[in-house]
Amino acid sequence: MRDEMLKLHQADMGAAEEQALVEALRSGWLTRGPRTQRFEQEFARRVGAPFALGTNSCTAALHLSLATAGIGPGDEVIVPALTFAASANVVVHCGATPVFADVLPDTHTIDPEHVARLISPRTRALIVVHFAGIPARMEALHRLANQHGLFVIEDCAHAVEAEHHGHPVGVASGPATRFAAYSFYSTKNLITGEGGMLTCRSEDDRSRAAVLGLHGMSADAWQRYAGAGGDGGFRLYDIIAAGYKYNMYDLQAALGLVQLSKLDENWERRRRLVQRYDELVAGIDGVTPLSYPADVKPAHHLYLVRLSDALLKGSAEQAADTDNPLASPPRDQVIHRLRARQVEAYVHYVCLTETELYRQQYGTAGTRTPVAADLSRRSITLPLFPSMTLEDVDYTAAMLAESLTESD
Repeated sequence: MRDEMLKLHQADMGAAEEQALVEALRSGWLTRGPRTQRFEQEFARRVGAPFALGTNSCTAALHLSLATAGIGPGDEVIVPALTFAASANVVVHCGATPVFADVLPDTHTIDPEHVARLISPRTRALIVVHFAGIPARMEALHRLANQHGLFVIEDCAHAVEAEHHGHPVGVASGPATRFAAYSFYSTKNLITGEGGMLTCRSEDDRSRAAVLGLHGMSADAWQRYAGAGGDGGFRLYDIIAAGYKYNMYDLQAALGLVQLSKLDENWERRRRLVQRYDELVAGIDGVTPLSYPADVKPAHHLYLVRLSDALLKGSAEQAADTDNPLASPPRDQVIHRLRARQVEAYVHYVCLTETELYRQQYGTAGTRTPVAADLSRRSITLPLFPSMTLEDVDYTAAMLAESLTESD
């Protein structure tokens, strides 16, 4: 037994990040400034995007995407049912209606065939989530968007490094993708503590998002105080929209620039860990891993296993006894057993059509997205981060095997 918990995630932060923060502090620019602008430019190059805007979260980037496009009351936006709540909540924030699509059983990404059945005259956009860093089936989704005059927002919170047919996911994936949103939260592959990035296909969208993301002001602080070119010239601002406070700041960007330089090395480390996991999980009865299509480069953000039907037998009946439609007693028991063995495990994610908010306010039900509801009950996320060792993976797999066979 380990002496301490093997965490689900551990940030790769070191001397380079510390030095970058010190330099940013001493520069006098603590809010949005030159480091943020440089990070936007370098990140845009990395993901093949024409334009990028630093934000304080991926949620902010998603919300700005919808607000910039004018999504509002009367509009519908299709969202996968198996994702973090932010992917759908931002639709609600705009006064529009989220319509939940089911997901594919092998990759947990949005199912294009179900999307096609959900499109209505009110549908304006699709939010596509690259679950666990696995690219969704973008060709089919782009075809649907083009056929129905919709635009795509790619939620790339898990997918900074992900590629499809040799191209980065996001706005580089095809012209139907108008926006992409990225997360730099403390558990992500590129970390600034909190933070995100919005990438855009058009300069007009980027300009509009920049205004909406900073109080609706016509010029940000860097432009007002230092001049548009940093020349010290005076710039007076106006308020041209009822905007938000969504901007990234230079302390975040200082971390982001260092993290960006480490992205490929850390991806390679996680790839080796995932390969070892897959080899070991193949020998454990009762669980299967995620699948990776042959034409993609996954970002390897999360490592999940799914419990077999035999292990889940009676789960629905047991969950009914708990008065919690999100519960999965067999899955939850395995997580508790893993944690008792010093392995931090978790769930990504609860099915949104079974959550209280969407059931009560939008009349959703897990039966409308049965694959997502099923995967939510059988999936367990295991530790994965760059500084993990192969021995850590070996230990986790051994404890998983024990936890599956233990009787209460």
